[in-house]
Amino acid sequence: MSEVVIVTGSGHGLPERIIKEYDIAIFPFGIHIGNEGFKDGVDIMPGEMIKMMYEKKIVPKTSAPTVSDIISICESIKNGGKTPIFVLMSSKLSAATFESVNNAGKKMGEDIEMIDTRLAGPGKELIVLEAAKLAKAGKSKEEIVSHANKVIARTNSIWGIPDLKYLHLGGRIGRGKVLMGSMMKVIPMIAIRDMEGTISPVGRARSVSQVNQKIIDSIKEDLKKFNANKVKSIVIGHADNKEAAQNLKKTIEENINYEEMLVMEFGCAVIIHLGSKAWGAAYYIE
Repeated sequence: MSEVVIVTGSGHGLPERIIKEYDIAIFPFGIHIGNEGFKDGVDIMPGEMIKMMYEKKIVPKTSAPTVSDIISICESIKNGGKTPIFVLMSSKLSAATFESVNNAGKKMGEDIEMIDTRLAGPGKELIVLEAAKLAKAGKSKEEIVSHANKVIARTNSIWGIPDLKYLHLGGRIGRGKVLMGSMMKVIPMIAIRDMEGTISPVGRARSVSQVNQKIIDSIKEDLKKFNANKVKSIVIGHADNKEAAQNLKKTIEENINYEEMLVMEFGCAVIIHLGSKAWGAAYYIE
């Protein structure tokens, strides 16, 4: 019987069927569109938010989970006789989330176990899924934390970003990079890799197929680095860009030896920072 419940933030794209299968608890990020405030995945969904972005020509903002939301989840888990482990996006990208969880722990008078994945989007969700599988199998808190950290050290992610303005408005890159990408009519590529926990530019391409080929090249390079011939797990994510995601899936199937693959749509929080039409993959090499 499981003694641990994996807890993670909304908006990165984990499918509902996975959340239910592994009994994962989700806390909501705040979503702010103009003067309106929402809770991600509670009273606004990705499709609805993207439609508002297209129609109103505005960029939403996110805010950290509230302390009361964190306390509510922890108390519910404890009342069920279990222990929560929070698996979170990179602390370098959302220090406020860690602060909220820490403050919740202080109010409850206890330490809350937190895993800094040093990743976001599909990378973070890959770690969540690995941890949730062990929790369902009845592994201890210590075993889950140890395994998650091993997976983090061998997980990288890379994306194509058709419109850099979202990363700029979120404070992730400077305006100069936005102007350069627009002027050159290219698709910039970014990555979170090698446990750095931050977004870095890794090149650019002129088409979806070129982006996907560069992702394949990145995976092959890491297979060589880790002296492996197979990828354990791949998670593909996209923001209203099924065509690019399916093209990437097909390209991976034709070029990479892997054990399992999950294709998902990004949730609200990731869409806000990467922008609509962004897509990419995270991969774990065991």
